[in-house]
Amino acid sequence: MTSFRIGLVGAGAVGAHHVRAAAGPESYAITAICDVRREAAEELAAPGVQVYDDYRTMITEADLDAVIITTPHALHAQQVVEAAAAGLHVLVEKPMATTVEDCSRMIEVCREAGVLLAVAHVIHFDPVAREARSLIASGEFGAPLLIAHRRSAHYEPNSRPAWFFDPVLAGGGIVLNVGTHGLDRIQWFGGGTVRRVSSVVRGRDGIDVETDSLALVELANGVTASVVLTSRGTPYYDETDVVMQEVTLRVSATDGLLLLRDGATTTLVDASPGHLETAFRAQLGGFVSAARGGDGEYIDGSYGRSVVSAALAVYQAADRGNPVEVPRPAVLP
Repeated sequence: MTSFRIGLVGAGAVGAHHVRAAAGPESYAITAICDVRREAAEELAAPGVQVYDDYRTMITEADLDAVIITTPHALHAQQVVEAAAAGLHVLVEKPMATTVEDCSRMIEVCREAGVLLAVAHVIHFDPVAREARSLIASGEFGAPLLIAHRRSAHYEPNSRPAWFFDPVLAGGGIVLNVGTHGLDRIQWFGGGTVRRVSSVVRGRDGIDVETDSLALVELANGVTASVVLTSRGTPYYDETDVVMQEVTLRVSATDGLLLLRDGATTTLVDASPGHLETAFRAQLGGFVSAARGGDGEYIDGSYGRSVVSAALAVYQAADRGNPVEVPRPAVLP
């Protein structure tokens, strides 16, 4: 018998990754799936998995220990609060919420309820990124000096579900959705939280959220980084360069982990489609272990809030046309 029962709220593409990650282990399983589109939940559910179209009903009736929340960004806070009130541990997708205030409310409610709150910054469990972080932390090549993150994503009309283009439900466009991956990497690789941001954002006619952005960020420890996000005509790329005293490390979704030195490129870890599944599985296993009182690895709410704070500062700096300070403490995992 499964001893740790998980409910999934949101049966979209990311929800499907979580379902695949839960397949196999005997000690935990996704035993209920909820989506307002009941047919989507039914399509994702394996035989014997309960299906709901109302998350409150699932929380009340499905006899769960935890929930995974993969719904539109603006819905995260209330769903986390209600799950915690029901005594359920929570793994919530990034971005954690659409305001810093909601992030803080989620943290406090879960603390008061005595349940675990984890944020699904899955890159922390990716084999390529973990090896890069290990090399950076070792000091073998010196300390990080500069970090440059570049990412392309589709934001043409009809390129993704409609809620991504709703500024209320999504909380923003490419910055809050895609840029949070890059800001997370910069903080993690750079060893500090973002304290200062300068930026510009651009949109397109007929689209209510931003589709392109450029930001310069400074971490609390002095490391400087850039984030370039584009949706216009480029092939897919997702890469982060960490410039150190002796070498540059490049973390690339398409090429793996590369060591750049003296004009030569050495592949340290090959890219693999299986890395994403590995990361989701490790993330879920760590969450379950920690929720049971073990030493499983997870990304906590304070860190998730720091990433949201950095993303919102990108919007604020663009609106004001001046750099924005981000004065909040956070503990890095």
